[in-house]
Amino acid sequence: MALLRQVALDTETTGKSDDGTTGTHRIIEVGCVEIINRRLTGRQLQFFVNPDRHIDEEATEVHGITDEMLADKPHFADVANELIDFIRGSELLIHNAKFDSAFLDKEWDLLKLNEHTKDMCKIVDTVELARKINPNNQANLDNLCSIYDIDNSRRTVHGALLDAQLLAEVYLAMTGGQSSFDFGEDSVNALSRHWERPKDIKLPLMHVETDRHAVHVAQMISLAQSTKISDDGNGNVLAGSYWSDDFSMPFLAKGKEEGKKDYAKRLAAQKEEMLNKLLSQKEREGYASYKAKDQALYDAWVARVMKTH
Repeated sequence: MALLRQVALDTETTGKSDDGTTGTHRIIEVGCVEIINRRLTGRQLQFFVNPDRHIDEEATEVHGITDEMLADKPHFADVANELIDFIRGSELLIHNAKFDSAFLDKEWDLLKLNEHTKDMCKIVDTVELARKINPNNQANLDNLCSIYDIDNSRRTVHGALLDAQLLAEVYLAMTGGQSSFDFGEDSVNALSRHWERPKDIKLPLMHVETDRHAVHVAQMISLAQSTKISDDGNGNVLAGSYWSDDFSMPFLAKGKEEGKKDYAKRLAAQKEEMLNKLLSQKEREGYASYKAKDQALYDAWVARVMKTH
């Protein structure tokens, strides 16, 4: 039987442009997990990268990685060969492949390589696969973990290696041991059976720093504010998260005559109230310190860029 080697891969980046492209942004973390003949081998690759540029605040709120954390990390050129050796010749599993492969291809271009990721590997977009298998469900990783009963409780923030580990399990659960795909009703029911993590595979318990946890909670509050989870038809609309009741709050709609600034102030006041509710005094102080440091780093980066043009 031919050896089937697959690699689940995920990246974290400094951000993305308004049009969704890479723009001037760079990769800051890569995580890879090896699967051979549909078995997790335990072999994996992970590294952080110094991108030589500022990380967007919105991106840090998602993955918790700061400029300070990357100051002493290697540059992509220093780890590129190790990554290429790990993924070359594999079937590369990427959740939203267009995004991650574009960032990888940008790094290859900067290194003046004459090939792109699709030349090194066969790329499988697991978002497209999930939409075919579960057409009536959202294809984000958290939702797929819920569908297939995969424990993602340690995913308090996005991280390339942990996300790659979860993606590997989601993929194996979705494909259910099938060597080929038939997306008929019977096949979909078969593929949706309960997934059990192999007994010898354990996801690492990741320590989350106080500041990083606070940043994650703040981002969750912002997302919850814009997510309606219930409406009784009498004007009582609840915002929040389907994953935890901790983030439930009244949904604040913009008034017809209300200005954008006034509406933003109401949202900010509600967010501050939720932060006080969900974070300890120490965590709030850590979050305030993080915001101040991040702003200072951003200001320094802007000043440095402005001087060079």
